[in-house]
Amino acid sequence: MAVSRQSRAKAGPDLPPRSRVDPSVPLLLLSSTCGLVLFIMTRLAAAAPAADADAIVTDRIQVVVDRLRDRLGISESVHVSIQPRVALIVSVEAPVDHDAPFRLAIEDRFLSRLSEEELDAAMAHELGHVWVFTHHPYLQTEKLANQIAMRVVTRDSLVSVYQKLWEHGGTKGDLNTFLGP
Repeated sequence: MAVSRQSRAKAGPDLPPRSRVDPSVPLLLLSSTCGLVLFIMTRLAAAAPAADADAIVTDRIQVVVDRLRDRLGISESVHVSIQPRVALIVSVEAPVDHDAPFRLAIEDRFLSRLSEEELDAAMAHELGHVWVFTHHPYLQTEKLANQIAMRVVTRDSLVSVYQKLWEHGGTKGDLNTFLGP
């Protein structure tokens, strides 16, 4: 039986017989796509700006501050920031608003010089200022802040911080004035 041109046009083009797709093909496509996405994300993460690395370091220091704050019994919040330039190299400022946190700033170049023990000592010293401010706001002294800090760090670690601080700032001070005999 012959098929006319009209009925062939209605039936559509001649197609090869329908074949079955191997069931492993979709799985292979999915895993290849996931692998490509993972590769791209890894490359993007590796090329992430330095700001992300700074955030990681800031978060790590925030954990140190929160741990020491807890050990010193300080309930007030303290927000850490790393800055390219800090007038006092490391400092803490009281909040302007009652509900705002204290602001602790540390100069990035000085931070890079500190060991873990020295970082704890420097942060404990600044938290000593927070403790004094919240208990005796008119008695702020370096020596008193260090006495509070020595509840959680050693005198030797503070000596090391002062030596690096003075070297970094190009100054010199008397350890007994700051730490006592």
